[in-house]
Amino acid sequence: MDKNLNMFHEMGAKIEKYVRPATFPLAVKVIKSGSDQPSQYKRPSVDLNLRNFVCQNFKMSRTYGWTIEIREEDINCLLARSIYGWDPVTEETVKWSNAFSVGLYAKDTMTSEKLFKHLYRFDEEIQGLVISPLARTKVVPDVVLIYCLPAQAMRFIQGYLYVEGGVLEFSSAGKIGSCHEGIVKAIVTNQPQMVMLGNGDRVWGGAQDSEVMFACPYSKLNSLMEGLEATHNAGLRYPVPQYMNYAPGFQAEFEQKADQRAGGTIAKKD
Repeated sequence: MDKNLNMFHEMGAKIEKYVRPATFPLAVKVIKSGSDQPSQYKRPSVDLNLRNFVCQNFKMSRTYGWTIEIREEDINCLLARSIYGWDPVTEETVKWSNAFSVGLYAKDTMTSEKLFKHLYRFDEEIQGLVISPLARTKVVPDVVLIYCLPAQAMRFIQGYLYVEGGVLEFSSAGKIGSCHEGIVKAIVTNQPQMVMLGNGDRVWGGAQDSEVMFACPYSKLNSLMEGLEATHNAGLRYPVPQYMNYAPGFQAEFEQKADQRAGGTIAKKD
């Protein structure tokens, strides 16, 4: 095992210790185009004999613990293929995108096209992604994805801002969340992202109604981990410790009826 990976294994262990997400945090590495290395990991088209959606592979990796490599020929999600540059953006693809969105995500073509100016893309073509559970990752990640509850995402935001300060700004279109905001936007902007998972993640990617995603690019991981540990030690915890040190009270009418029903078993006030 590459000694350089130990640092990321420790990060994964700390995230599981301090925040305890229900599924494995994911290390995701972008494979640059032109790489002539043969795949070392599971491939959907090779090992599962199918083409699938990227979010399905996120789900398998974070629940099965698999390291999965995906390339253009593994993926049949048209939105993901466009985001990763595997399908060129042409007049025909824009027309298809509008036809898909109008009546579903947008009231008309003009409204649909407003999304395009907010989309991020890689400066160069990519060959694929390697997805691996962070606590035992087999690759150095370009970005770490953590599917989590909103209160857990709060802890990541608190930890990151403990070191970096300010506020965390993010955007959402209610779709293409994990692929676009979680991968491409986080890497291109070099800023963590709070991701509102879309229908694709929930219908095909198996994300639960209660789940969101926190995405952190490689260069910000040390800030995240330093702040997460420091804020934990200072008393910001998950699960959030709710205040229980109080005497419960009742509304007067409720208390009177409860006393009557109890037949005198409730202790009387002095």
